Amino acid sequence: MLQHAVERYPLDLPGYQFLKVLHDSENAIIFLAHNPTGLQVVIKRFKFNAAKLDKKLIDEFLMETWALELLGHRGLVRPLEAGVCSQALYMVMEYVPGNTLRRHLTLTPLPSQEQALRWFEEIALALEAIHSIGLLHQDLKTSNILLRLDGSLALLDFGLETRLLVATGFMRTDEIYCTPYYVSPERIMGDPPDERSDLYSLGIILYELLVGHKPYESKSLTELLKKHAVAKIPMLPDKLRDYQSLIIGLLAKFPENRIQSASEVVRLLHKIQSQQKA
Repeated sequence: MLQHAVERYPLDLPGYQFLKVLHDSENAIIFLAHNPTGLQVVIKRFKFNAAKLDKKLIDEFLMETWALELLGHRGLVRPLEAGVCSQALYMVMEYVPGNTLRRHLTLTPLPSQEQALRWFEEIALALEAIHSIGLLHQDLKTSNILLRLDGSLALLDFGLETRLLVATGFMRTDEIYCTPYYVSPERIMGDPPDERSDLYSLGIILYELLVGHKPYESKSLTELLKKHAVAKIPMLPDKLRDYQSLIIGLLAKFPENRIQSASEVVRLLHKIQSQQKA
């Protein structure tokens, strides 16, 4: 499989040794590799022809990747390098061994309230870091969060390539490029995302971490999207009621009624925890 993938999606990076295919999607293939120093890294190689892209779009992608690398936030899977090789756009990232948060939650019992809130704060702080440099995640979900070996979390798959996918025809401008279980009402309506769209997804994750299932579920995509748009915000169990204000503030149907920033989310979390200790 590795040899076939390398031949079909060539990437001539001197000094890199490709080890195996980690993931193969419609728009990109992801390899595990050794870099020239022998460090294990992940290489994301996009399948579209970069030669057909406006140079400005490629430059923006490279600049945003560089900004994330400089940020060096531990709550983010760190980009190490990006570029264009043989008309292919690629990104090299740190390799984070371990499960996704989604798989961990599937395989293990519900985390303790303390652990759930610690993870929630880590995700909020990582979003704060992304937003501070003018970027959005746009596809925040438990399968895009990795669990490091020390138990901390790292966000994966930032929204860097969304404009590239539109420009190359892999997605439409009006297409919802995210997971329906975590999508905000305004994105369902076709409005452009902003920081508050990420915070809605964060609210879904908070509910999931605390309760063990998502606030809105359905086997029908239409019904699921309708619940995001019009269903009442669910109540937490009585033992978790102190955190209901966070759920309400994050899952508000209209962005203007939502908590406005990740830093405000963290502040409110600390306020609730301080009141509990008083």
